Amino acid sequence: MTKLYGYHGKILHINLTDKSSRVEVPGEIWYRTYAGGGLLGAFFLMRDTQQDLDAFDPQNRLIFASSIIAGQDGPGLARFSVVCQSPLSGGIAETRCEGPFGRWLKGCGYDALVIYGEAAEPLCLKLEESSVSFLPAEGLWGQDTYVTTTELTRSHGGQDVQIAAIGQAGENRVRFASIVTAGSVQAARMGVGAVMGAKKLKALILKGCHLPPVADPERLSGISQSFAKRMPGNVLSMWQKNPPGFSAAADLSDIDTAYIGMNNYKTNLSVGTSNYMRQKYLPYYQGFITCPGCPNDCIKIINPGQDHPESAGIHQEVTGALGPNIGNDDLKRMLEGNVLCNRFGLDPVSLGFTISFALECQEAGIIPLDLMADHPIMFGQTENLPSLIESIALRRGIGDLLAEGSRLAAERLGPAARPMALHVKGIEMVSFEPRTQTSLALGYATAPIGPRYDICEHDWDFDTVTGWDHTLELSRTLGIFERVPMEEISDIKVRHYKVLNAIWSACDALDLCVFASAPTRLLTMADMVALVESITGWKSSDYELMRWGDRRNHLMRLYNLRQGLDASQDTLPDRFFSDPIAYGRLSGTVLNRQAFQKAITLYYDMMGWDENGIPRHSTLIDYSLDWAAPAGKGG
Repeated sequence: MTKLYGYHGKILHINLTDKSSRVEVPGEIWYRTYAGGGLLGAFFLMRDTQQDLDAFDPQNRLIFASSIIAGQDGPGLARFSVVCQSPLSGGIAETRCEGPFGRWLKGCGYDALVIYGEAAEPLCLKLEESSVSFLPAEGLWGQDTYVTTTELTRSHGGQDVQIAAIGQAGENRVRFASIVTAGSVQAARMGVGAVMGAKKLKALILKGCHLPPVADPERLSGISQSFAKRMPGNVLSMWQKNPPGFSAAADLSDIDTAYIGMNNYKTNLSVGTSNYMRQKYLPYYQGFITCPGCPNDCIKIINPGQDHPESAGIHQEVTGALGPNIGNDDLKRMLEGNVLCNRFGLDPVSLGFTISFALECQEAGIIPLDLMADHPIMFGQTENLPSLIESIALRRGIGDLLAEGSRLAAERLGPAARPMALHVKGIEMVSFEPRTQTSLALGYATAPIGPRYDICEHDWDFDTVTGWDHTLELSRTLGIFERVPMEEISDIKVRHYKVLNAIWSACDALDLCVFASAPTRLLTMADMVALVESITGWKSSDYELMRWGDRRNHLMRLYNLRQGLDASQDTLPDRFFSDPIAYGRLSGTVLNRQAFQKAITLYYDMMGWDENGIPRHSTLIDYSLDWAAPAGKGG
């Protein structure tokens, strides 16, 4: 038998209904095809579930995926992915997570855990020495993630243990509930925590970490040393590393550019006159959460005064969603909201945009003021934000409606509410402005997983005014030779988006962190190939990397088509086509609907999809995905 390097060659399938498990051994060709992360997860979701499945059906798969390289001791390798059908979109959900848990996932003896069924009573899963135990969740169901993580860590030895848990939001099937690791490192977005709660799975306990060997430890060590040595020369990497890190993403150097949405995108943040300047975070800074093997230290602990700082880790999207987006200019209150999200297990982005939807509906008289009487809140007056967050997590009062997410809440409130629900495919928007960043806009509209702020490198980075000085250096290897105005919609922009999305899609297939990767951070394409080669022992290429990225996009697209998500949903909320930017040097900017649709059509064609966004038969043959072709469809 050929010795495996970097991965185990085994997938563990776990049935919660009858408390059984089985091991699948796919083989090397399969791993070279599906690699890991969201690509691997999409394979099992497509193969093992049926059309029209409800996200809360026991047969929905909840997949914790590593990859052929993830979890090893190198820069950007700490990630893992969670994949399932989303209770928000009805299509595929994929979320990626940093921190220490990904190393323990790789070290559990399997490359992925495919969990299905529904337990009769709440339970925890424990993996130790490659074996799985089903443990009652007595005393933990109803507890938040801090209590759950602390108690499980203590009761299982304290050392060499990592926990992934849901809070009350997941238990109550809040459709945007998260899974929380390391106290505050979330597998957020798309409702993966709600799926975990529907399965009555309170926590996943990983005890012991036995990484598979790597093919060339010396070469891998050299990549790590080079990365650390070069970090001070990359301004973007240091912007992430130096406190307060990218938690202060609202504060960028050009404060005159509309970059962050405010008041449900009715206006934009003027950061220079706000409380979200970087220096204002520093009094709350209490260190960072380590990602094993990576010196970036991206996730900072910004603690607003909580007794348990491990619940105060903050990611890049939180400030915009729980700050300007809901008209909250109180930095401390935003940070308190972040802690509550971590403890209840709530995606702060969908939460923020569901709240901003409700506030706008309240202004318009669609939600009567008395429905919000227990938590009086409005744009600019957010003192009662904590109690509203709690009501959503526990589905109490108005919180029960808002726990459904903005799209379903709008459907219940009636036609007048729908324009205020800012979502794509049922997934709430993010705070990074699409009217002034058209590559992001294209990604928000067409990505199978809906709007995600890291769907591609931001247009800001390549803009003729704001672009970082170094961004074209590595991007030239991708065919990006010139700066383009961030607000421009053009064929060149579509070409740029396609390649920028493909390389980060490849990262998602490898669980390789985009905050360490090409084209604007330190890992070059050659470095990324070297990581694959040094860990697996395979001879690889940047061509293979990009194929993984494209294959992930194609397979996720096929899954969504099977679930009824078609080209008609590849669009943005009307607000971005009708309401111009009112602030800064790009005031008056609005997305032109016709030009945007033309860009989408061009993107389809460049991807090898027909005019309806369906991958052509030739494309599926090219990517070994003909087995997943939609019946009776495809050019």
